[in-house]
Amino acid sequence: MAEGTGRGDLLSIWFFVGILTLLYGIVLLPYGAWAWATGREAHTVLFQLHPTFWWGLLLSILGGFYTKRFWPRSEDRMKT
Repeated sequence: MAEGTGRGDLLSIWFFVGILTLLYGIVLLPYGAWAWATGREAHTVLFQLHPTFWWGLLLSILGGFYTKRFWPRSEDRMKT
């Protein structure tokens, strides 16, 4: 239970982790796709694998899963 809010709502920390992860993925994915398409990636050791695009895709998928899985529902609030 959230102490001091006066509402008694339960929110899982994983909901906020999911939102933050999804936001990072949404930022990285289009930038990685643009960098891959234009060839303007920073020349790091493994730049030919396009890590920005793949990490953006992975973070978007995981963030979407956690956000959907731990989305606060009205029946969860009735349990308290």
